[in-house]
Amino acid sequence: MSDIISSILEIITITGRIFAILNPISVIPTFLSLTSDIPESLRNKITRNSYIAILIMTLLLAFGGNSLLTFFNVDIASIQIGGGILLLAISLEMLGGMPRTKMLESYDEIAIVPIATPLLVGPGTMTTIIVLSATTPILYLVISILISTTLAYLVLRFSSILIGIFGKNGIRAFGRFMSIIIAAFAAQLLYSGITVWIKSWGL
Repeated sequence: MSDIISSILEIITITGRIFAILNPISVIPTFLSLTSDIPESLRNKITRNSYIAILIMTLLLAFGGNSLLTFFNVDIASIQIGGGILLLAISLEMLGGMPRTKMLESYDEIAIVPIATPLLVGPGTMTTIIVLSATTPILYLVISILISTTLAYLVLRFSSILIGIFGKNGIRAFGRFMSIIIAAFAAQLLYSGITVWIKSWGL
């Protein structure tokens, strides 16, 4: 029973990390501005296509992350330190309210670019998935990806309702909170990677 609870808690933790770096809440204003002049049916289609795209990309990273590290001869400690620095920089940008992408005009393209990538699956998300693929059980990671990407889909699907309830300021505030979670994850990665390096030096 304790093993099941431990597994569930680990999946919740991993899901939280992935959802935080996807940060669909902060994407709502941009998403609505990109789709403000189109019918609701087309907006839903864009949301659905974005969901499929981010699910495919994150699963590919989950299953191919270790192979990428092996191919480039990069150990886990190095990717933790490099990923931690990258995530910390991204969290600071998000905390400062810097835009994560520019608007495009083509409705046929925005489901993939910029919504799926780089808005949702950007360098930070890619780094996070690769690090998790090397440090967590693949089953837990896949389950967490399915949950977090589905939550991201629901956030975009009902973005009009959410922004009506919380307002633009509330949405921005939640996005800032997610950036703090990302910064905390980045700090943990840096600590873990540096600890391994120090031990390898015999200090």
